[in-house]
Amino acid sequence: MTDPYYKEMKHQKKEYDWVSNCVYANYKIPTKCICGGAITVETDERGRNYYVCKDFKNDGLHIRHDCLAALEEELDCLRSQYAEEVSLRRELQLELAQMRKEIKELKQLIML
Repeated sequence: MTDPYYKEMKHQKKEYDWVSNCVYANYKIPTKCICGGAITVETDERGRNYYVCKDFKNDGLHIRHDCLAALEEELDCLRSQYAEEVSLRRELQLELAQMRKEIKELKQLIML
């Protein structure tokens, strides 16, 4: 018999994942459809590629997202993450330089 707390926790996680899929369904490159179906790449008659749910019906419950727009959104997200990483690295380098300076001063004090 399973622990009821564990069962409730798993249920809440599953529900949270579904809500997350709904919220971010048409943002960035989709990994899973709202309905839980797999995502495939299809081409329309004009030659444009789309990320589409394999069980796509035009009822608002399935994903059909333009590949170009999805890639641009993904790149924007990666650029912002990169900018954050660069900023953090600069802060850490400044902190490291300050620590080196303090260590050098402490060594000089000890040698006196």
